Amino acid sequence: MTPTLTAEGHDAEVAARFDAAEGRFKATVGADDVRLRAVLRALGPVRGSRVLDLGCGKGRFAAHLVAAGACVVGLDLSPAMLERAEGVDRVLGSARRLPFAGSTFDAVIAIEVLEHVGDVGPVLLEARRVLRAGGRLAIVDKNALALDARRPWLPSLVVKAIDERRGRWMYPSGGPVRERWFVPGRLRDRLRLDFDEVRVEPLLRPEERHPVFRLAPAARLMTLWAAKARTQTARDGSARSGLGGDRG
Repeated sequence: MTPTLTAEGHDAEVAARFDAAEGRFKATVGADDVRLRAVLRALGPVRGSRVLDLGCGKGRFAAHLVAAGACVVGLDLSPAMLERAEGVDRVLGSARRLPFAGSTFDAVIAIEVLEHVGDVGPVLLEARRVLRAGGRLAIVDKNALALDARRPWLPSLVVKAIDERRGRWMYPSGGPVRERWFVPGRLRDRLRLDFDEVRVEPLLRPEERHPVFRLAPAARLMTLWAAKARTQTARDGSARSGLGGDRG
């Protein structure tokens, strides 16, 4: 039976795993990286903007935002990863309880971060809280409906399950923490509870060379979810209506 962790226990387990695996993660990312390019498209011009990078790791994406003129704060659970994040303000902490006042940031980004948090609800609420009205949220994460790039006749989740059992994944099979992937439409609908202008964009990676990935974008692994923070008036209106936001 898989053990159940508290939120604090979950965060501690994730931090320990990243501390132990710190050497496996690259310190830089190229300007042509599809995840970076997608986030920059979603945010638009960032010069002079205050950006929060959730799960910043070694700051490899934050570095490009700094180069574009943004003031970036990087938050991460892992001390070992944060130690390597140079050139940005670094904060050790949890995305579930952000140590910032409301409306502090113009943008929040989360690149392959939500897959590690378990329950995404508190994280999305905290992201909304620290964003100014109209601020931008950009999430890049994995699509649970994707096909494997090397073997496109297999679902990526099947390949992931096999690798987990072989001990080739960050979290062991049967352990208390599992990497969670997302059905794009479901995460979109969750975002619509607190954000406006929510859109989903499948991202084509260089390794996805098989024609299926061009013909069927929904088969791609990486996905961008982009949204705009709802104004307080609109949020109050949704609460009064009893609808809790547009579920589409």
